[in-house]
Amino acid sequence: MDELSLLRTAISLITDKKGEDPVVIDLRDVSIPTSYFLITSGENPVHVKAIVSNLMEKFPRKATNREGLSERRWVVLDYGEIVVHVFLHDARAFYDLESLWADHVIDFAAE
Repeated sequence: MDELSLLRTAISLITDKKGEDPVVIDLRDVSIPTSYFLITSGENPVHVKAIVSNLMEKFPRKATNREGLSERRWVVLDYGEIVVHVFLHDARAFYDLESLWADHVIDFAAE
């Protein structure tokens, strides 16, 4: 499965659990070891857990690394070429990855 298909699958799994405002950041031209960040958020720790559990159960690849599962404030699932960040609203606003990588945010619907 190619990277864009994987992104579409991840976004679908996120929206199935009502993950909010998924944003794709294209990092292919940046010297870090991933191609894309996929960022979304949940309303509370239970919602974050539901989003993450759906990804962990149904995404066609297994995450090579997982962080933040016990706190459920900012969960990172590393799938190699795609790194998924699932935030609580306040953590997403505080860390504001979208602004940090604003010149790399892509309109994934147009891809």
